[in-house]
Amino acid sequence: MTDGDAHIHHINVNVDDLETAIPFYRDVLGLPLDPTPDQGMASQFFRINDRQQIHMNVLADARAYRGHFCLEVPDFEGVFQRAKAVGGIDTKPWGRVRALPGGKMQMFVRDPHGNLIEIASRPGVAIDPALFDDELVEPLQGTYRLMPGEDVGEHVPVEGPTP
Repeated sequence: MTDGDAHIHHINVNVDDLETAIPFYRDVLGLPLDPTPDQGMASQFFRINDRQQIHMNVLADARAYRGHFCLEVPDFEGVFQRAKAVGGIDTKPWGRVRALPGGKMQMFVRDPHGNLIEIASRPGVAIDPALFDDELVEPLQGTYRLMPGEDVGEHVPVEGPTP
């Protein structure tokens, strides 16, 4: 396999019903609906970009606590505000919203069915400094460190200016 041959085509997410799931992925995360074939169960596909999708199925299944997929979004602050408005930001598994050492922003949200999604900003995106005054946001750039065998980790600040 050479560079560029492989890519993630889709991620499957199981939910309890589409009535609460679709508005979260469409309106909060900003993903457009995609044509969805009849799969014999309630389902909806979402477009991530021209090559990737989320396939959502109504299936009863266990949800991982820290397991997640990551979406890099063009409007991090917009997703932050919409997710905060619906109580979707989850700081328990991986800590508060933060600026990573490379300058990208990172947060974790839960959909209404318990699926965890990491939201990352695109590289070089300007972030309003007022965001760092929010109680859900770490004021200092850094990483989240979780030691082996521990259930709770901590924010580890790094040297450098916050974006």
